[in-house]
Amino acid sequence: MRDLLLLHGAGAQPSVWDEFIPLMPGFRCVAPDLTGLTTWEAMLDHLEGLGLDNPAVVGHSLGGALGVKWAHRHPECPGVVNFDGHGHPSTYPGLTDAEVGSWKAKLKELFDEMAKQMPPEHVALRPLIDNGSVHDLYDGLTARHLAVVADKLMTAQEPFADFYNAMREGVLADLAGHQVVRFDGSHAMLQEQPRKLAELSARFLSEE
Repeated sequence: MRDLLLLHGAGAQPSVWDEFIPLMPGFRCVAPDLTGLTTWEAMLDHLEGLGLDNPAVVGHSLGGALGVKWAHRHPECPGVVNFDGHGHPSTYPGLTDAEVGSWKAKLKELFDEMAKQMPPEHVALRPLIDNGSVHDLYDGLTARHLAVVADKLMTAQEPFADFYNAMREGVLADLAGHQVVRFDGSHAMLQEQPRKLAELSARFLSEE
């Protein structure tokens, strides 16, 4: 039975995989707790310490990006599936630079306010989220990988719909040449549709 590493996102817990794991019977699922680890290197070193046998990887959000970074470190990785953790695009189709800057300023103000209520270890992850780009994450990746892109907005994103819709199209443009699925769900897809995601992941990871 193949080892499968399941990586949660920023501010989440391993329990986000509780509904997903029973839907992956052909894998020995391991969902580590990444809480308190605030750099990519610290997270990757923690995963190394688990002693797994060349695991496939499925990650959500920040955990999806971490999965891709694991595959860069381990090009022999049999496959990585990234649920909507792709970084920022190089372009925002349909928006001017001024409009992008205005939206980013509004979101920064919102996130700065939210940060006041967050645990410090969650706030410390923000640079990882803010500074990563699609090209930084995927360029040079040789391991098999599947990028799953949310095609809908979460309720909290709807006031910023113009920005997030443009961001999605920019991400898809930057992912040209990669294996991509536009998923009929929001960034909260793991909670919304664990069965569909498990089916998608199992199918991809079985195609060698």
